[in-house]
Formats: sequence, structure tokens, C-alpha cells
Amino acid sequence: MSTTDPTKRIPKSMGTDVQLFGHYTISDLGVGLFPGVVIILCTQLILPADATIAGIAIQTFTLPLAAIAIAFGMLFVYLTPAYTTSLDWIGAFLGFHRSETQHSHEAAKAYTHLERVYPDDGVLERTDGTLFGLVQVDPPSMALATSEEWHTQATGFSDFLDTVVEFPIQIYSTTREFPISEYLAQYEDRRSDPDVKANPKLAALIDNYVEWYRTDLEERRMTIRDHYVIVSVDPDDVQFEQESLTQSIADLPIVGTLVTAWLAPRAEERHEAMLTALSGRLQRVESGLRDLDGCDATQIDAEDATQVLCEFWSGDSIEYDDLSNALRTRPFVGGSRE
Repeated sequence: MSTTDPTKRIPKSMGTDVQLFGHYTISDLGVGLFPGVVIILCTQLILPADATIAGIAIQTFTLPLAAIAIAFGMLFVYLTPAYTTSLDWIGAFLGFHRSETQHSHEAAKAYTHLERVYPDDGVLERTDGTLFGLVQVDPPSMALATSEEWHTQATGFSDFLDTVVEFPIQIYSTTREFPISEYLAQYEDRRSDPDVKANPKLAALIDNYVEWYRTDLEERRMTIRDHYVIVSVDPDDVQFEQESLTQSIADLPIVGTLVTAWLAPRAEERHEAMLTALSGRLQRVESGLRDLDGCDATQIDAEDATQVLCEFWSGDSIEYDDLSNALRTRPFVGGSRE
């Protein structure tokens, strides 16, 4: 029997202000008028009543200055992104600039959930004990593909998920800046070749091309899209053999806790079992993706995986002089060894 009362109104959203006109609210009106109110209060309460500028009473400028301030306030409201309100935008702006830019080791661990990096094994460990690795995917170009080719690729990927992937995975797609200097280096190196030095017109042509191409890429903000499949192994995945009697008992409340504490493998044995299981999963994902027409997949090492995570959490491209050496000498998230 349903207990839902159709006469009760269900709000479409929570915590929204009253709409004045369009998508503008009362808080937007307050933000727009606030600069003008500040100008009026300053001229009426702070400045002396007999204050003058070039012989003209300062009170004379109150309304014009307030109108200009309100115009700037309304412009700010108009430029506020559609996904937020002007008041929340101000709060986010102030919060961003007042927030800490450096975190302690423990605070960074709690924020990123990353416990440790294993460079020799090519995997990383989360704070909950889960090990994971990344497989970089180089997909086929589908820009000019027909609908039949799209259907074929979609069917192949669906079969891959149904037959190969019997464990949780995550798909992560990101962009990075196009390496303009690296790409143009081959043309700039040509300037030192004897045939270019002997031909001023060819040298000028190369210089013009390099300058044009660099400017064009910077204006278009060319980026490269990278795709990754994140494969993980949870400690519970290797606690006991799947579908075994012990595993069934371990799932029971109270009794399961005692069984797990008594019969669970040692930490070293569990870690080795997790590494073996993760390696097998990564190989299956890599092999399964390579079976797709025109698709290539490669497991990346711990250094490259750490680079991806650094750029994910920082939001910017980060360059390290020697990341592998840094991983072997200090914790990933910073701080000193104790």
C-alpha cells in the first residue's frame, strides 16, 4: 500500500532564493546594490560633512559615485556563471584565496587518500589498503567513422566489459597541454643544418613557420586528451578464497570478525597476494583493450601514475626534475621522514 500523498507538493530544489526576474534572486540584488550602499555610508558617516574637493562639497559626488558603484555591482552579477549565485561566487573566490596552499604530510594523505607508492612494483596504495594501477589507453580515431563502425566499437567494448572485467574499474579522462616547444624543436634544429645556413630564404621560411605555428597553437590552446583505466584490488579480495566456506562465515556479523582476525593471512602474505591479483587484472584489462580494433593499451609505471595523480589534485601541469628519485627518498605527499 502506498503512503505517498499526491496532494503534498514536492519542492524542485532546496535552499533557493526567491526569484525576482529571470534567474536573478534577492541575494543577487543585494550584491548589486552593496557597492553603492558602501559609498553612501562612507560619505555620510565617515567623511566630514564640510569636506570639499576643488571647492565642491563631497556630498555632491555621493549619488554619482553610488550609481557608478551599483553599475559595477550589477555587472558583477551579470557576469556570474550560471551554475552558481553571485553571493556564492564571492564566497568561493574569497575561500580560494584564503585557503592553505601547503599541507602537512598527514593532512595531504587524508585529502588525497594516497598512502604509499611502490616504484618497483608499479602500483600505488590508498589509505584504506587498496592497491591500484593505471592502464593508459590510446583509442582509435573515430572522427570520420561511420555509424556502423561506431556500433562495432561499442559492441566490442561492451563485450570487453562483460567478459574480461569481472572486478571494479574506473575510467579517467583528462587533458594536458600540447608540447609546443618539443614539437617545434625539430624545425628549430634545422636552422643549424648546412643546407639551411646556405639558403637564407629557406631559413626565413622555417622561422616564419615556427613563429606562426607557435602563435596559432597558443591562441587555440591546443590540448591532448589522455584516457586511463584504473584497476584496483581491495584487501578483502584476497582475504580468503572466493565462494569458500571461510569466506561465507567471514561475511557474518560478529562471528565473521572473529574468523577474519583468527584465520586471515599475515600482512606480508596478503600484500604479495594483492600484488599478484592486481598484476593479473592489469594484464587482462591491457590485453582486452588491445583486442579492440585500432585500440592500444599500456600499463604505466608508478612514476607516471604519480604524475597523473599530482596533476589531478593540483589542477595544473607539474614538472619534476627526477620524480623517481623523489619517490624513493620521501613520502609522495610531502613532508619529512620520521
